[in-house]
Amino acid sequence: MTMTSSGPTSRRVRAIVVWLAIALGMSGCTLTGRTPTPPIATYVLDAPPPNGPKPDDPTAILRIATPTSAPAYSSSRMAYIETPYKVDYFAQNEWADSPARMLKSSLTQYLGECGLFRFVYADSGGIDDGLRLDSDIVELAQVFSSDSSEVHLSIRFALVDVPRREMLMNRTFSVREPAAARDPYAGVVATNKALQRIFAELTTALSAEIPAATQAAAQVGPR
Repeated sequence: MTMTSSGPTSRRVRAIVVWLAIALGMSGCTLTGRTPTPPIATYVLDAPPPNGPKPDDPTAILRIATPTSAPAYSSSRMAYIETPYKVDYFAQNEWADSPARMLKSSLTQYLGECGLFRFVYADSGGIDDGLRLDSDIVELAQVFSSDSSEVHLSIRFALVDVPRREMLMNRTFSVREPAAARDPYAGVVATNKALQRIFAELTTALSAEIPAATQAAAQVGPR
C-alpha cells in the first residue's frame, strides 16, 4: 500500500508550486526569454495656419473633398524606405489616424485661416455649389541613406469650379525635407515641416486662381 503524505513538507511543496505558477503568469513569460512588447508611439500630421497678413474681404467659398492616397500610405502605418522601390513600415511607431484623414482636418483649418476664402468647410456628403479642392497623397515616406534620412512628401491638388464644371488647377507639390536624425520621431518632425511648405506653395497657387474664379462666378450669377 502506497502512503500519501499530508504533513508540513507536502503543504510546503504545494505552496511553492502555486507561488511559481503565479510568478510565471505575472512576469509575462520572462523566464522563457520573452519580454513585454513596448507600447506603440502615435503621431499626428499637422501644419499650423499662417500668421501673416490676409487679403481683404474674401468672397469665395471652398469645400475640401475627402482626400485619397496611394495604397502604400492609406493606413496609419508609418512608411520608410531603405531599399529603392521597397516600402517597409515601423513596428512600434504609427500615425494617430490615416494620413488622408489627418490631411483633411489640417487642410481645412489651414485654408480656413489663410484669408483667401470667406468660408472653408469639409463635408463628404455636402452639395457642390462653389469651389472644391480635391487632394491625393502620392508619396509619404521617410527615406534612409547610409548616414542620414529625409522625408519625401508629394500631394496632388485639383481645384474645381463646380458650377462651371471647370478644373482651375491640377498640380502635384513635392518636397524633400531632411530629418535631424535617423529615427521615426525625426521623420515625423520633418514630415510636418514638409507639409507646412506644401501648404504655403498651395496657398500661393490658389491665390492666383481665386480672383478669376470669383469674377466668373459673379458673371454666372446665383443658380
